[in-house]
Amino acid sequence: MNNRRLYYPCIFIIILAEASLLVPLITSFAPSIRIQLSSRLQSHHRTNVLIDANDGSTKHSFTSDELFIGKEESSVAQLLPNGLTTTISNHTNEATIKTTSTELPRHIAFICDGNSRWSTRQSLPKSMGHAAGADRVINVIKALQRYQSSSSYSDDLDQTKTIATSDDTDHTITKATTTKTTLHFHGMIEYCTLYAFSTENWTRSPTEINTIFKLMERLAIQYRSDESVQSGKVQIELLGNLEDERIPPGAKKELQQLQRESKVACEKRRDELGNSANVLTICLAINYGARADILQAAQKLAQSIASGEISPDAVMDESEISKRLCTAHIPDPDLIIRTSGETRLSNFLLWDAAYAELYFTDLLWPDFDGKALEEALVWYGKRKRRFGGRNE
Repeated sequence: MNNRRLYYPCIFIIILAEASLLVPLITSFAPSIRIQLSSRLQSHHRTNVLIDANDGSTKHSFTSDELFIGKEESSVAQLLPNGLTTTISNHTNEATIKTTSTELPRHIAFICDGNSRWSTRQSLPKSMGHAAGADRVINVIKALQRYQSSSSYSDDLDQTKTIATSDDTDHTITKATTTKTTLHFHGMIEYCTLYAFSTENWTRSPTEINTIFKLMERLAIQYRSDESVQSGKVQIELLGNLEDERIPPGAKKELQQLQRESKVACEKRRDELGNSANVLTICLAINYGARADILQAAQKLAQSIASGEISPDAVMDESEISKRLCTAHIPDPDLIIRTSGETRLSNFLLWDAAYAELYFTDLLWPDFDGKALEEALVWYGKRKRRFGGRNE
């Protein structure tokens, strides 16, 4: 009988020891460890909650089925070590913060590849792939505007690693460390060039070519009414030979109208806001080929020499070619992204890309979303650009 009287107090003491001694002992030795308790009282319905201790060093994350359903904040001191005042939050992504600084490219360029393969994988006609690609152009422009600011932009990347699991019939204890990386993007993206139609694309079927230019025409009409264009936040520039008679007149007319209207709106914005008028210049490379552009620049240079504008004995450098290219008014690209898994430039900005960073992704262009763009920018930020010299 005496032994039985001692039995229950001993059990009670053991429970208190686990609650008030074991947990603080674990967290004191490993303050970055998150302790997650998963109650099995109602396995059919669970509510995840994160409990932040006010000591500023330890975070306790619980999963409880009965106590916290429908409650965003409550006192749960009975579940934590003695002396800690806590609040409950339904956010489970909080963790240790790590800050990384990333420099943004001033000029980013895209080889928008993979529309046809995307439609094939979706069992759709090619026209639907090009339509999805056109929609992606608009979405990428909107995503780029997030980075179109002189102030830094930050985002969060969460990575969780489970270290150990203890399991019994009543509860599960999982110890995990989570690194929350805050990315600070410095600088601003001012220019973006999109490879919309190359000089080599004329070898495609007339039906596909007609579809592409119909989409360009429709896109130009719709985008003219977009708030970014109307307010002068986005300026459209056309690169390539638009005097080619093979280009449908309707597409040419609407594209040039979009270029004119966006330019007027941007000039008005610059007049009103001065240097604070951040403008994103979108260059659409249509009927463009880098070799053809270099050739026409060389011909113009030869004409200048023949006319006496430039002396044949004059000392010339590469700038004499650069300033005669159709890209003369924009800076060289810092980052060129090609989608679809291909790893070549395909006659795109060959002269201008001399020191560009080249990023290749297996994603098809219609699937290249804001997250993929962020990953490419983070990759770019890790590059060491020396331009032939040394950073010593």
